[in-house]
Amino acid sequence: MANRRNRRIVLAPKLPNIQYVEESVLKYIVGQDEPVKQIIIAIYKSIMFKSLKSNILIVGHSGTGKTEAIKQILKRLDVPYTIEDATKYTQEGYKGADVEKMILHLYLNAKKNLEKAQNGVIVIDEIDKKAGKRTSGERDVSGTEVLNSLLKIIEGTKISISTDKEFDTSNVLIVFLGAFSGIDKIRDERLNVHQVGFSVPENSDAKQDSRILKQDLVKYGLPEEFVGRIGSIVEMNNLTKKDLALILRNSKLSIFRRYQKALKQRGILLSYDGALFERIAEKSLSLDTGARELSNTVNYIFEGIMYEVLSNPEKYQKSEQSAYKHCNLYLGIVDDNTQYEIS
Repeated sequence: MANRRNRRIVLAPKLPNIQYVEESVLKYIVGQDEPVKQIIIAIYKSIMFKSLKSNILIVGHSGTGKTEAIKQILKRLDVPYTIEDATKYTQEGYKGADVEKMILHLYLNAKKNLEKAQNGVIVIDEIDKKAGKRTSGERDVSGTEVLNSLLKIIEGTKISISTDKEFDTSNVLIVFLGAFSGIDKIRDERLNVHQVGFSVPENSDAKQDSRILKQDLVKYGLPEEFVGRIGSIVEMNNLTKKDLALILRNSKLSIFRRYQKALKQRGILLSYDGALFERIAEKSLSLDTGARELSNTVNYIFEGIMYEVLSNPEKYQKSEQSAYKHCNLYLGIVDDNTQYEIS
């Protein structure tokens, strides 16, 4: 009975309504409705029900919004978190950062509130860059050895963060992010093996088989022990031209809308053909970097306009007496940023 009375009870933090978080995040993240929902459910489940805690892996090509999605979700929760780049870490004792530094970063982000930090979230980006195998008997201290070092944190250990404080990692949720370039081929090979020479039964779970499975991750080069500690695998959708156009038109993170707002503050209203967004999306999509390329394309479009505005601040200054000026963007501005007219 004494042991039961002395047992420490960990109370889950109060989280906002799950539907509110989902709807709020989707105002920023376009084309990822189902993956965003899956990520939110996995995070809420792990935080609210400690017995169901499972680490999460988010897989998606560059520019699909992995990092931004997790940022938008976590910033709405009363939970401390840190976002780490896996490529900066090596095995303990070698050149590079020790994985235990992640714990220190989480503790500092929790403003040194140990209890909150111990129930926080560590996001580790570029985890696929640590996949690999030993060659010629050498230890891969910057690759799979780092993943092995992470195992003790994932499984639960106590780490000294000061002379009088120990950090218990048992309740820390870890979210891994990675592009995993080439894993599609591994999945396709697995699916083809199952189908060669056989007809697929009508009641077969083909949808489940088509997901990235743990066996695919092991074949990719992640240690089996590490993969075994991942409870949820979420795949981001590849963004289409329609998705990219919607990001420009509707997302609260749209760089086009930010330019539009900045120019309006100087008394300049933009006008353009509605097909401009599709043109920008098509240009960006051709470079295969997803939403990231939108910024480069839009920055190019507004380069000349911003130079003109910044060169003549007295000319472009909003006042109550003067009418708004207009800047018309022609469709050709996507390839030639002189194709605009300010009047």
